[in-house]
Amino acid sequence: MSTKAEVVAPSQREQELIRTHLDRLRLDLVVAARITKVHRGWSRPLLPDPFSRLYLILEGEGRLVVGDQELFPQAGELVYMPADVPVSYETISDNVFRKHWLHFSALIGERDIGEVLTLPNIVPSKSPDEAALLFEQVGAADRDPPGLASPLRIRSALTALFAHFLDSAPAGSVRLAQQTTSETSVVQYIQQNLGNPLTVEVLAAHFGQDLATFVRRFRTEFGLSPKQYIKRTRIEWAQRELTTTNRPMEEIAAAVGMDQSYFSKVFRQVSSVTPSEYRKLYRPRS
Repeated sequence: MSTKAEVVAPSQREQELIRTHLDRLRLDLVVAARITKVHRGWSRPLLPDPFSRLYLILEGEGRLVVGDQELFPQAGELVYMPADVPVSYETISDNVFRKHWLHFSALIGERDIGEVLTLPNIVPSKSPDEAALLFEQVGAADRDPPGLASPLRIRSALTALFAHFLDSAPAGSVRLAQQTTSETSVVQYIQQNLGNPLTVEVLAAHFGQDLATFVRRFRTEFGLSPKQYIKRTRIEWAQRELTTTNRPMEEIAAAVGMDQSYFSKVFRQVSSVTPSEYRKLYRPRS
């Protein structure tokens, strides 16, 4: 009897890093379409494209190959095909696909999302009707007469659709890409030393870079200065402690290297409420 491989959940640090990357994600539409029923000869050889694809299968059957993965998606499933990965497809019977589809770019900093994160190729939509509506909203925004805010409306609709894909992904299926990068090392170092003095000078010296180079590279990768990133990371950690533990405020403040007064001030700057108000608002009620 075969057993299903157990999915190892990402560690808290990996989840934090994934969220940091997604916070910097920029999505841009390349081509959107209405519902399409493919013809019997629908096929293409195994070739990469400079853009990503997203499908919602409505009915029918077919065969897709993404890299070295052979896929046979079913109705109600979302199919993600990353940029720069060889893709092929073909019909396998007269019961051909009817599907929503679009092409898009997904960049984190200057890199495609596929270089930074590993995403599942097939995801059962948590609500196929909602997914279909989101596809339609992307197409409608793209077909609207061009206006000043058109790029924002298109990007907003596309972001909502991609968020639905991520929300539908099975737990543990979104992971950091395998290659270890200096970016990952910097973030892990910050997360492991939140209670210690973390100046930009200390970070630059630790990673063997001059101050100007370190700050420039950090801002390019994260869209924030090191100081801004450290502040946000400390407050995000404190938010989780406030909602998941009974630790006193002063203890949480000390754990992120602040006295209670300064912690409350910074927390309010980032969260718009005080730490005690945040705990009351967001702590699950028993």
